[in-house]
Amino acid sequence: MAEITVGDRVKCQKNGNTDYDFYAKVEKVYENSAYVTITNYDKRDDVNVSDLLYRAVIAFKKMKVAQPTNDETEQLQAVSAAMLAD
Repeated sequence: MAEITVGDRVKCQKNGNTDYDFYAKVEKVYENSAYVTITNYDKRDDVNVSDLLYRAVIAFKKMKVAQPTNDETEQLQAVSAAMLAD
């Protein structure tokens, strides 16, 4: 597996807090997981993601370095700076 570092953009698998996969930016790296800020997520997960305040701790085995494709970007909800300000 590629080494995950701070600043990486990653695709995270759905977990106990979300029903769909999402994209995030790595903010802090722990031994087996990373603290991430969610950047793009499925619109059907809006309530779940906002409850998490657009942040989560995700195991390395549940993420990979990736960027959303143009098609995915059109289908996913992007997180704005205003959403993170709360």
